[in-house]
Amino acid sequence: MQTKTLYGIITVLIAVVIIVSGFATLYYYEYSQAQSANQIYVSQLKQLNVKYVSNIVIDYGNGTKNWYNNTKVEPGWNLYTVTLVITNGNVNATCCEFNSHFVTGINGVENTLSTYWWIWTYNSTASWQTAQVGVDQLKVYNSSIYAWTFCGSNAAGNPNCSPP
Repeated sequence: MQTKTLYGIITVLIAVVIIVSGFATLYYYEYSQAQSANQIYVSQLKQLNVKYVSNIVIDYGNGTKNWYNNTKVEPGWNLYTVTLVITNGNVNATCCEFNSHFVTGINGVENTLSTYWWIWTYNSTASWQTAQVGVDQLKVYNSSIYAWTFCGSNAAGNPNCSPP
């Protein structure tokens, strides 16, 4: 009786191994096909050299404003990445409370107890608006316009400045 039970268990285990191996082989095949298709797609995109163009201004709050017009941006970049690129990495930030970087300095101009870096978005209908999300959530698209301003806030907690 024990021998039959042992043979039965072994038979079931072999069947399970064969079934699992079949699924693993199918998964690996599908994964390889998807990876190959992705490599072809990425290669084609690189050949096309797809880039967005964006405009960004940094207002240092002392009369100095730097416009970065027609900045070439890779699809999928966010404003934090673009800010790092246009400032050659000269950004101080802490990461990642509320799923975004908190920028505390740009090009050597650092937050104080009463002045901070503010992010602004622009659209032709509403003009400039303070960003409602963190810098990492602001995707940069073709023809998008953003601003950084360095200023204090009023009693309501809103910036007491606006972009040029």
